[in-house]
Amino acid sequence: MITSGLIFFCVIPLLYLKFILHKDLHDFGFQVGDRKVGITFSLLYLASAFLICLLLFHYTAFAKGYYLPKAVSGNFGYFVFYELVLSGIFVALYEIFFRGFAMFSLAAKTGFYAIFYQFLLIFLFLWSTENLNWNSVPVLITAAFSGLTTYKSRSLIYSFVSSLFFLIILDTLAIKFAH
Repeated sequence: MITSGLIFFCVIPLLYLKFILHKDLHDFGFQVGDRKVGITFSLLYLASAFLICLLLFHYTAFAKGYYLPKAVSGNFGYFVFYELVLSGIFVALYEIFFRGFAMFSLAAKTGFYAIFYQFLLIFLFLWSTENLNWNSVPVLITAAFSGLTTYKSRSLIYSFVSSLFFLIILDTLAIKFAH
């Protein structure tokens, strides 16, 4: 799954941009971008995302439907590996493909609406792969806020760090609420 993700979500889009379209990868978020805007939107992202999750935990079946593997919730070493390595890889792949490749490609023609289109694209991806469930809710939350953060800062860095931080805290809370 990781290998196919790397090829489909990273290698092919980057090769296409670089060698077929002859585009500069800086134009697709591979840069530091506007630091002040990136940090500001990251903080707004995290506050908004945590507020949404707090509402989900208290007013929906999210806490019962969102699950982590038992090894992750029962062993701190596995938890760290799962969050930093496994989640980190998928967050990076989604950032590169959905925000970097798809959103910035669409932004050239649609401007700000590209944020909505990349969200719709990830929603359709999850739906078509039959992965639309409580575990996909954090992916959809990150898609919305990452899109805005990336679009405004012109960088994938801030949305990647914010998304990973969000998922680590969310999973920590999910373990806490599960016990």
